[in-house]
Amino acid sequence: MEIVIVGAGSVGQNLAIQLQRNGQSVAVLEPDPARAEALREAADIQVLTASGSSPLALEAAGIQRAHTILAVTNLDEVNILACGLARQYGVKTRIARIRSGEFVGAASHVNLWELGVSHVIDPERVVTQVISQLARIPDAVEVFSYHEGEILISRNMLQEGMPILGETLAEGAQRPDAVDLRVVALKRGDDVWIPGGDAQPMAGDELVAVFPRASLPGYLRTLGLEHHSVKKAVVAGDGLLGIILAASLNTWVPEVVLIDSDPEHARQAAETLDGVDVFSGDPTDQAVLKEIHLSGADLFVGAGQKTTANVMSALFARSHGVDEVMAISHEPGNNPLYRQLGVHQVISPRRAVTQEIMDMLTHGHGAFELHFRDMDLESLELVAEAGCAMLNGPLSEVWTPFQGDAIIGTIRRNGNCFIPTKSTRIMVDDEVILVTHPVRVERLRSMFEGR
Repeated sequence: MEIVIVGAGSVGQNLAIQLQRNGQSVAVLEPDPARAEALREAADIQVLTASGSSPLALEAAGIQRAHTILAVTNLDEVNILACGLARQYGVKTRIARIRSGEFVGAASHVNLWELGVSHVIDPERVVTQVISQLARIPDAVEVFSYHEGEILISRNMLQEGMPILGETLAEGAQRPDAVDLRVVALKRGDDVWIPGGDAQPMAGDELVAVFPRASLPGYLRTLGLEHHSVKKAVVAGDGLLGIILAASLNTWVPEVVLIDSDPEHARQAAETLDGVDVFSGDPTDQAVLKEIHLSGADLFVGAGQKTTANVMSALFARSHGVDEVMAISHEPGNNPLYRQLGVHQVISPRRAVTQEIMDMLTHGHGAFELHFRDMDLESLELVAEAGCAMLNGPLSEVWTPFQGDAIIGTIRRNGNCFIPTKSTRIMVDDEVILVTHPVRVERLRSMFEGR
């Protein structure tokens, strides 16, 4: 599949490298010489120093042969124009990164399809979805999703007293109230492995499980976390993300507070948000925190435009006893440090947007990899093609060479998700979510490719 990417910022660069790694033919348009050269040095990818709003530049990048265009610059107008031009060249999939409420949202009257955009990536919506997923699973170390949250992957630290302890995974699966999920990894100290049915989780382990979204209540019950719901959330934000996040949390959290350091923006937020308490002030000011009764909150999210302010406000919230604190980081290289300082969840908008586009782009077409922090494991989605080796028998036979090195979490068939058993047979077009060691990825891909 040939893909043209418009924009070589952090999102465009990450997409280009991942897509090339997946075997796609990629060309990138970037008008900034320094960014263009940085991508050339990072990977062997065709990069043209030109704008995606230029028909001649698009032709030079091979737009006539492209199946997909990804317009991910910081300028909505450039992204829309690039998609509009791509439609005239017959490009089937035209994805644009768009942030302005003039073009997206309930208040917009613009028909983006008529302008040439077939799919929209709204960064604020994507980040809000990531935060909501994390907030709904207490004490999660990481949460990933496939197919717009239809399939979840959660990594949790196990604690004394959790129901999942005291029995093997096979014994737990035989219980009358067993949940439709699969444990795909365990981490004990420095040891990480893909467990079999005889594995017995222990307190202090980190457990990674894959399950359909419908199984989330059961997963929380398995960990004894079903009653740990968020009752009060505080969002500190001085931009559009803060408003969107507060509005989203307000749909399922009983009490939501938004702190905005910009008085005029706070006034506009108060007029926009119904049912959210809006305060103007510094989220690290003790007087402000006392006024909003921060100590009674279960969740705090630093969602402003400056990473340092987000991290500092999150640490202040933790010092006031808030159970779960999160911070938006626009400096992904420093995220490990922020976690070490005590921020429970550090969310990178760039990574979230990249994941969303990869999920959208590879759905039904190939592989989509997610890497776990501090684990030599990654999650992979593969689609079974006609004539592939995975169709040659039940999993008890075809999966034998991968025992201990890879594990299938879920299968999505005709829109329905289920946890496979040893007797399950893979069918053509099955979308399979699995976890494996990186060294086995290429071999696994070949098993799903048609002969």
